[in-house]
Amino acid sequence: MTEEWVSVHTPDGVTVTQYGPSEMTQLTWGRQLRDVSKCELVLPPPPETPPSIAPWVHWVSVWDGNGALQWTGPVLKTSISPDGVTISARDVAALLARTRTPIRKRWDAVNPAIPAAELWRSMIELHGLHVKVVQRPDPEADYFDITCKADEEMLDKTIGDLVGLGLRWTVVAGVPLLGPATVDPVATLGENDFLGGVEVIRDGAETFNDVLVRGPDKLAQARVPLHGLSLQTIVNIDSMFGVGNVDRAARQYARHTGAIRDAISLPSGTALHPDAPVGIEQLIPSARFVIAAHGQRYLMELEAMQRDAAADGAATTVTMESVIEKPELAELKPGQRTR
Repeated sequence: MTEEWVSVHTPDGVTVTQYGPSEMTQLTWGRQLRDVSKCELVLPPPPETPPSIAPWVHWVSVWDGNGALQWTGPVLKTSISPDGVTISARDVAALLARTRTPIRKRWDAVNPAIPAAELWRSMIELHGLHVKVVQRPDPEADYFDITCKADEEMLDKTIGDLVGLGLRWTVVAGVPLLGPATVDPVATLGENDFLGGVEVIRDGAETFNDVLVRGPDKLAQARVPLHGLSLQTIVNIDSMFGVGNVDRAARQYARHTGAIRDAISLPSGTALHPDAPVGIEQLIPSARFVIAAHGQRYLMELEAMQRDAAADGAATTVTMESVIEKPELAELKPGQRTR
């Protein structure tokens, strides 16, 4: 079993109970890009009544053998059966779906991470959490005029709209990170760094190189070249993004969907080799890695990582997707872009 251990506590750090490696049947936790991550702890059947653990009232934290915090977040569900006890938790981003959009404000020509950071800070203050948001610069960001209205929708919907405009975010050890980890690769990994090898999948399921964006009172179209193809789609944006954004949104959507993506696929049960030249502290969603596989080198972005620990050992799995270069937009005929 791994040396990781788990504490259950109140949001302000008062410990309810804790579990060492020998007391856990299984421990799974991870990190996600643009999504809520989860942690699941499985314990053997208790010899006596287990401590009362309440969803949202109590939090779970995972620590490594050196006492460094790896994951933390509120409990979502507990279950007790003759087979054992399961505690399921989510990171702090789960509160986005439990918070109405907290402020009314307009931002002109900004990276979407800027309003996202203000919204996150307002949410954290509302729930009385001691968390500091980290905003990181994004040299590849597009800039938009953004307006949000207090109490008009839930905050996860508002943040999701910002994700549609290019926002990258994740939560690491309870800290919301807004913006990319880095645009430079943090390590180069080869096929031998993955147990079971590497499968490269070239996936066109989400490829569209001719995008029509429909705003509240304006349409805009953008197209990028793709082997002479015209793979069309329609994207609807609501009123929180003003009319001036529609052209920029069309260009951004076309740039991000107008390529056939390569994804590194790890077959079921496959994980990073224990000797791979990368540590858990480097496995931050949005971090970039060079993957050398099948005679090619791929620049990949980490989408998710998962840590699984059981009595027979621990494994770390990753999900990555290729980084798409920014193509030049194809010239459109006069009057074709905006309608």
